[in-house]
Amino acid sequence: MDMLTLESMEEFTSLTPDKWGIPSLTKARALKKKNCFGRVGISGAESDEVSGDSSGLDMILMPGMAFDPQFRRLGHGKGYYDSFLAKYSKWDTQTQRTLAEMPLLVALSLKEQTLSPPEEIPVTSHDWPVDVLIVGDDQCFVRQR
Repeated sequence: MDMLTLESMEEFTSLTPDKWGIPSLTKARALKKKNCFGRVGISGAESDEVSGDSSGLDMILMPGMAFDPQFRRLGHGKGYYDSFLAKYSKWDTQTQRTLAEMPLLVALSLKEQTLSPPEEIPVTSHDWPVDVLIVGDDQCFVRQR
């Protein structure tokens, strides 16, 4: 999974669905886009070209099938977001980024997707909790980092 810069709304509307139906850049276009690590291209195929913008990400909207009161999320089981966040948290040792500088992790949930105590989402050490959970019945919960 990669986070690449889109320059305009027109570029967003020109995205084509991938095999899961997710609007995406073609690989050829992705290889020329700035990524969130201050480089150009996608993971594993990044060029040595520096994009000139290494400010990183401010927020990531995290998908999930269920959430619990401890801000744990049940994703779709492939670990794309957790793997990306692990890579992102180790990024840029030159500027000494810390967990406090990680992007805000926000999830949207329907009331029916939110578990009540004592129910809990099973997690492992590589699972990342969200920082903010916005529930469709006008509730918003914020976790202290």
